[in-house]
Amino acid sequence: MTGRLPLRRLCQILLLLKSLHSLWSCPHSKVEESFNLQAAHDLFYHGLGPAWRSFNTFDGSSSCGAENSVGKITSSSSIDLPYDHLQFPGVVPRTFTGAFILSSIARTLSWIVPKHIFDLPSHPMMVQFLIRLELLLFSWWAHLRLSWALERYFGAGRMIESSAKQSTSATIHPMVANYYLLITASQFHMPFYSSRLLPNTFALILSCHAYAEWLSGKPRRATAYLVFTTAVFRCDVILLLFTTGLTMLIQRQMSIVEATITGVLTGAFSLLLTVPLDSLLWKRAVWPEFEVWWFNAVDNRSSEWGTMPFLWYFTTALPKGMLLTSLLIPVSFVKLPEFISTLGKSHVNGSKNKNQSHAWQCSRMFDLFLLPLFAPVFCFVLLYSFLPHKEIRFIFPALPMFNLCAAYGMSRLHWLAFSSNVTRSKRKLNDENGTRVARGVYLCGLLAVACTLLGSMVFVRLSTENYPGGVALERLRSHLETRIPLLPEVYTSENNQKSRTWGSVHVLIDVPAAMTGVSLFGQRYASSRFHNGKTNSSEGPFRIEKSGYEDANSSKKSSMVFTHILTDHQTIHGYHVIDAIRGHPQLNLSRFCIDTQDAIFILEMDGW
Repeated sequence: MTGRLPLRRLCQILLLLKSLHSLWSCPHSKVEESFNLQAAHDLFYHGLGPAWRSFNTFDGSSSCGAENSVGKITSSSSIDLPYDHLQFPGVVPRTFTGAFILSSIARTLSWIVPKHIFDLPSHPMMVQFLIRLELLLFSWWAHLRLSWALERYFGAGRMIESSAKQSTSATIHPMVANYYLLITASQFHMPFYSSRLLPNTFALILSCHAYAEWLSGKPRRATAYLVFTTAVFRCDVILLLFTTGLTMLIQRQMSIVEATITGVLTGAFSLLLTVPLDSLLWKRAVWPEFEVWWFNAVDNRSSEWGTMPFLWYFTTALPKGMLLTSLLIPVSFVKLPEFISTLGKSHVNGSKNKNQSHAWQCSRMFDLFLLPLFAPVFCFVLLYSFLPHKEIRFIFPALPMFNLCAAYGMSRLHWLAFSSNVTRSKRKLNDENGTRVARGVYLCGLLAVACTLLGSMVFVRLSTENYPGGVALERLRSHLETRIPLLPEVYTSENNQKSRTWGSVHVLIDVPAAMTGVSLFGQRYASSRFHNGKTNSSEGPFRIEKSGYEDANSSKKSSMVFTHILTDHQTIHGYHVIDAIRGHPQLNLSRFCIDTQDAIFILEMDGW
């Protein structure tokens, strides 16, 4: 065991470093994760106090808007509440549970650290990084816990079927957990999204814990995790709950009575947790995931965001998510490597081993040990395929089990390549030849993992160009710092008029810019003036207004009320371009480079 410990630590650290690299390389966020990120901002800086104070007093009768401390204009219906979601509610409500937990941890840390040492609230981008780091660590811990459960599961004498003695042995089980971590780290999506505040990321974390409990022989706890995930974060996990729960019942791991009691108690606890919090912040009685389920399943309106072919998850999403490591999944069910190794031995000895080869070919070619674990997850993806609108993040809860199968297949290749070391003194020429073949196949497996790691690094590099809106806001701030002097009373030499002040800036962020990297943390940082590393108290934040798809947020004012505009339109009357941020990256294989094009333009009012 001590010899395997350094390898386990190395795989754990590799997964952590890969996730941190994605977090550091892509600090901005896109529209899919904007709700939880904006909610985390509001809960960190404002907390629940404004919502609680207005619980009985808010009447929605205000007739004018107001500007809050971040520079965003609140609508008339939410004048007393500085919450972004009341102005930009989105299509369906989402829960604040995840954002509340992460922001509460960050607020606790800000209280613990003395302000004279480091004032965390005055560094909004650091707060955003901290909140995403917290989620990353939760994700990392979930994968570690699943790997420990894998080691116990395969180390409990369950690792092979009795008829497969020639293909595996007890030495295979220590490597499954290591290869699970290695394969997960080599891929793109799970390390990259481990720090992104998507409901799917929260569902992935809890699904890993559910799998860990299931592998540890605790089906009721696994069921509780999936019920909680369904009720609070992702209603579509009910499909996974159905398939895994049915498997548990068929295998008699849990009775119908136990399943019912677990579901009812966990469901009640979940509703008591999510409904009061979300109703308080949404200012109406609401169970968010029920409304999401009704929107997708009953109204079937998700197709308004695009549709994909029925088999898209199997033909596109999973191959893209797993890359070449997907080739290891068949190895976990079909004993093809053993067959190739046996052919290598019989080729050297000619007719001497024909009977042995024939006996192998007649033996069972399939290893169905993982089928009870893989089948419910496979069926989850299959059932989800009936929903016309498809995205790879929807099947995040299935990826750990697919990686488990790939790790089992890689462990089989490892055992075939190195099991003969145990009986080195007893090997014959034909065994040596079979070992060479087995090691060749094993190297092919390692090459698949290495190519997947390389491909995921390319994907991360591509992703750095996917946030032109966030970069544009940073560039605008740098431009204004050079354009506006620190002393507002300085006069210009040309027209003897006062120079522009920081507070006179009024920025419009249109929909494309807002969807590609602009967050409230970025707005708070960009609109604040700093001097000697501290916020300049003499100059308040400039004003920022965002457009949105909601009718109330579509900018009906003349664009001339804004001094600067972040937009995807290069030409607007009365404005000139001061910078262009490139985006829309595409990998150009012929030239081995990443092609980009102008995506967001920073416009400034003529004569400003």
